[in-house]
Amino acid sequence: TFGSWTVPVASGWRPQTDVYETPDEFIVLIEIAGVTEEDISVALFSDLLVVEGVREQPSFFKAGMSACHQLGIKYGNFRTEVYIPVNVDHDNVSAEYKNGLLKIVLRKLG
Repeated sequence: TFGSWTVPVASGWRPQTDVYETPDEFIVLIEIAGVTEEDISVALFSDLLVVEGVREQPSFFKAGMSACHQLGIKYGNFRTEVYIPVNVDHDNVSAEYKNGLLKIVLRKLG
């Protein structure tokens, strides 16, 4: 199952992540709306993809809000780790961040 492909986050929060596989690619899709590209870090190790960053609270939080009626959006540091169960080409990785979704495509070897 996909749940066995991730490692728990020690602190912060973990964004929602989908993992797909095609005959030629291993694809990771991460939902991180409200995060700037500059606040995202992606690292690929031998069999582990690590994506981390930070989602800052909107400025009205810092301005002394008088009341909060519902809080469901997570802010602060995030990190997700995805185990890569196939051999991929570490020199042929692409990433695209659009409409709050980070798509990382890893080309399979052989």
